[in-house]
Amino acid sequence: MATYITVADVDAILGSAWAPDDKKARAVLQANAYLTSLNLVGVDMSAVPDEVKQAGAELAKVAADGKLYQQQTEGSLEAKTVKAGSVSTSRTFASLDSSKIIAQPGDVQFALALLSPWRSSPFSFRVDRG
Repeated sequence: MATYITVADVDAILGSAWAPDDKKARAVLQANAYLTSLNLVGVDMSAVPDEVKQAGAELAKVAADGKLYQQQTEGSLEAKTVKAGSVSTSRTFASLDSSKIIAQPGDVQFALALLSPWRSSPFSFRVDRG
């Protein structure tokens, strides 16, 4: 796992009150794991860009709140009714679409927007002609 940010980086960006001290290390660990999973391309690890550190800080704040890896549990309630003559039946069910970007907290969406220059397309691949 790459280390994009540290607790000191997040404290410098967001101030020291972004999370209780006992949650900071784990939140930064989760943020670094999340950033690593994005397979960012072209980030100089010896001088991590400010935008990447800002994104990491936003992710750490969300992680400290317990929402970075939280599953969506809300959806919409849908009902279908079928009527044939005098007989009718209805069915009510919950629909959950976790593929929508709106399922992510706003701070995660902001972090992903900051990282867009370093994110590669899932449809691209690297060609080595050496």
